[in-house]
Amino acid sequence: MSISKDLLIIVDNKAVSSPYAKFIQEFKPLNAKELAYVYFMVDYRSPYSVYDWEQRKIEVKNSIFDKVWKESSKVKVACVKYAELLESSSVKLLKAARDSVITLEKYFRDIDLTLADDNGKPIFHAKDLIANLSNMGKVVDGLSRLEEIVRKEEQAANSNRGGVEVNKYSM
Repeated sequence: MSISKDLLIIVDNKAVSSPYAKFIQEFKPLNAKELAYVYFMVDYRSPYSVYDWEQRKIEVKNSIFDKVWKESSKVKVACVKYAELLESSSVKLLKAARDSVITLEKYFRDIDLTLADDNGKPIFHAKDLIANLSNMGKVVDGLSRLEEIVRKEEQAANSNRGGVEVNKYSM
């Protein structure tokens, strides 16, 4: 089973570089933990993709490394390269949509209907908040549809049925 078919594979219960990662210059100098970091930081399929970039750095680092580890320049370069290799137009749209959802989440969490401007008029209005909340279902539906489109694109791009990798014994 692979964590990411692109960067890491599991061999004898250990994460090791995939053949893909061994041939791309930016991935060659990285160890398995650093490759996992790149995957969890950059890949839109990562469970950490729901966090904004700065929070994601904290969460991924704490999950993989000890507290003193710092992102090296080689890891940063690998993150940039992996992002370049992953991104189709639909993936770019999906990432932008997720970033917008994070911004909306912050808005709903931080909105204070009691705030007033210098003239005593409310900065935020309850009717605007209610209207925005009533449209959140559309946002969630749109995001789900976009995720499905990206999944279908990946399946179409994968020439093997069901993502099964062919080896010399399966032919």
